[in-house]
Amino acid sequence: MTKIRSTDSSHIDDRRGQGGGGGGGGFPFQIPGMGSGGGGGGMSLPGGLKAGGGILGVIVLLASIFLPKLLGAGGTSQAVQLPSAPAGSSVGSSANGCVTDLEQIVCGVTNDVQDYWAAALPKFYGTDYEVTETVWFTGGTSTGCGQASSETGPFYCPADHLVYIDLEFMQQLENMLVGQTSDLAEQYILAHEYGHHIQNLLGTNAKVQQASQNDPSRANQYSVALELQADCFAGAWVGDANARGLLDNANEIQEAIKAAEGVGDDRIQMKTQGRIDPESWTHGSAEQRKTWFMTGFNSMDPRSCDTFKDVV
Repeated sequence: MTKIRSTDSSHIDDRRGQGGGGGGGGFPFQIPGMGSGGGGGGMSLPGGLKAGGGILGVIVLLASIFLPKLLGAGGTSQAVQLPSAPAGSSVGSSANGCVTDLEQIVCGVTNDVQDYWAAALPKFYGTDYEVTETVWFTGGTSTGCGQASSETGPFYCPADHLVYIDLEFMQQLENMLVGQTSDLAEQYILAHEYGHHIQNLLGTNAKVQQASQNDPSRANQYSVALELQADCFAGAWVGDANARGLLDNANEIQEAIKAAEGVGDDRIQMKTQGRIDPESWTHGSAEQRKTWFMTGFNSMDPRSCDTFKDVV
């Protein structure tokens, strides 16, 4: 159990119980390598858009789903529907936020990871950090990237700079796809999404979008680099938290390492189709994810996260 907890909800936008649309059928998603289609991989969104990965196993595929929308990815593919989250469900939630253990876990990472980047971004990149919020919702909600459903899992929307998460459904996905829940794994999910926020602030997203448009044949490679960099950024934060004594023991980091390995496209493909197709990867292999997480963790320097040099 990490010591990263908070009762401060100042950076939480709690929309639970408000509805907002998008909660009916949810967004179908495609496990990498399944079905046919062009570049972009990941989830298949309405209108032929493709969406990319996240952090834990297939959960990581669900996280940051709107990021590849900005990369111009397209194509059609066969989709697999996740179980529906209960619309408007608020089991285990509180009226004021940051009260239950799960809420305090998420509030803790929301505040701590932003404190980290408020210091790290000027130190390492010479630019100021833009504070943002984590949005809690149930069923569905409106975002700057369109209507979102719980079934999309945690994600970052580059258009409005917000991180979105249905807390209860995230845990359902963890239990279903990872086999257990853990606080560091859940905080790793959010840290990865805030890594996409950093990419947005640094202009990395815009550069990748342009590069993908100029050379669509390499769009999957750019997607892999983006996801691995977000993994590395998350690792840098976890490493810093560890240096500040916020992990209970050294073995706790194994939760994050297991999660990083579990998200590998190769492992997911073997589980879902019994074969590995590296050309269709959009998130990276288990070894790549573990390696880049540990690169960030060991260095605690986000400048070491040059995944584009490694992948592209």
